[in-house]
Amino acid sequence: MRTLRPLLLMVLLATLVGAAPARAESDIANRLRVFLDAQVLPGGGEVEVTVGDPDPRLNLAPCERMEPFVPSGARLWGRTSLGVRCLDGARWTVYLPTTIKVFAPGLVAARPIARGEPLGPDDVRAERLELTALPPGLIGGVDAIDGKTAARAIAAGEAIRRDLLRAPQVLQAGDPVRVLAGGAGFSVITEGKALTAATDGQTAQVAVAGKVLTGVARAGKVVEVR
Repeated sequence: MRTLRPLLLMVLLATLVGAAPARAESDIANRLRVFLDAQVLPGGGEVEVTVGDPDPRLNLAPCERMEPFVPSGARLWGRTSLGVRCLDGARWTVYLPTTIKVFAPGLVAARPIARGEPLGPDDVRAERLELTALPPGLIGGVDAIDGKTAARAIAAGEAIRRDLLRAPQVLQAGDPVRVLAGGAGFSVITEGKALTAATDGQTAQVAVAGKVLTGVARAGKVVEVR
């Protein structure tokens, strides 16, 4: 979605090139609003754009040809501004305050969830969320929470993000573990003791016969050493 936004807005602004002379400052904003309503929001309602009027104190001279542009450093996301400058008939530049809202389905907590509590399908519900008003990392599908626990307390109605979840630990320090060691043409299974806690796929240290080895923790209290 983010890849298309600059293109859509540039197409929008390009329609101003060759427009009739501006009779009032608000004509520029009105043209932007009409185009956005007709082209950027064709019934889907996933993108919502609000274009403000130029400064009312401006007294713009008539313009035969305008050139739109995206100011350097402008973010085409949330609150931003779009520029329009006159190239023929006058020499002026105006900036229009613009708010771009993007909506998409996402998961929110269906009830208060305590820190460390596992999440399941009944603990969340789908809602239409405004992506531009939330931090990145929103979760859109129930499969992504399977087996996860809350990294902190989550309030009812709060959007579920990846940083709010963590995989459950498969090892605790002191746990007896099976250590799988292997190489070219051989494999060894031995017993050891976990020295660190870890989730599935994390690096863990284990003690085996007086030596400290580093491997990858797996479910079932297994550590793979390569």
